[in-house]
Amino acid sequence: MLASKITLLLFFIASYASAQTAVVFGGSGAVGSEVLKSVLSDAFFKEVIVVGRHSSFKKIDEIVSSAEGESKVKRVNLARVEDISTYAKKIERADACLIALGTSAPHHMHLQQWLSVEIDLIRTIAEFCNTIQVRSISLLSAADVENESAVPFTKEEIESYGEGALGWIKMIILYMRVKGLEEKAVIESASDVQYIRIFQPNTIVTEEPRYGWFDATLFRLHKLVDRYLPSQYHSVDVRLLGAAMVADAKTKLQEREDLGSQQDVAKLSYEDYVSVAGKAFQDRLTANKDEL
Repeated sequence: MLASKITLLLFFIASYASAQTAVVFGGSGAVGSEVLKSVLSDAFFKEVIVVGRHSSFKKIDEIVSSAEGESKVKRVNLARVEDISTYAKKIERADACLIALGTSAPHHMHLQQWLSVEIDLIRTIAEFCNTIQVRSISLLSAADVENESAVPFTKEEIESYGEGALGWIKMIILYMRVKGLEEKAVIESASDVQYIRIFQPNTIVTEEPRYGWFDATLFRLHKLVDRYLPSQYHSVDVRLLGAAMVADAKTKLQEREDLGSQQDVAKLSYEDYVSVAGKAFQDRLTANKDEL
């Protein structure tokens, strides 16, 4: 009798230890919605905390209600995502943060607005993830971003751009620098997190073009030239990218290696997405009678 009780106790302890919690930011966006779908469908994650603004939850609720894992979802509905730091004490434990949050149209913003989302908000989120002691952070970035050489903007520099919309040209010129500062903000603000996984896709192919004729033309072009490009510049289906962010986090959480105070920061591109999630992704498409 005693032996059976001990066995039962050990079973519950093991079950708790293996129960993984993921926190998802940006679940209403093009990539974030695919991340959310993937994490909900993966039995490895027993609880999914979805963080968003009031206005984003209509789309999030549509995704959650049509998914198999609705029962494991906990919603954190905030007036401003910046307020997430006040929520840290309400979370007992979490294992992974999946960050697919950003601005969809920075060319329509002035520089300070853009920086407040891509750098200040992302830094706040990384600090939150560090506070709740997750083991892994996955960040959506962009191809060829170098955070090591990213130089912060001075107050004078920001003011020199004025309060008008940046437009396409200025946005393109500043893009790599802003994304580099975003990556740097996460690395510096999450110093206690064991794994920082930075996803650097090139063109993200979505079912509906997000930027009108520009995206539509780019998608067609990639179909012709992808086979000739280095793998890091290969276009990536948004569904594969979302699946890869979840599969990679799962792989890291399953590792039991103790890095001590050392932080493992890695940048991932197209070949990594196919390697970590390609088969599962293809199986999912086949099941849906779809094709890559």
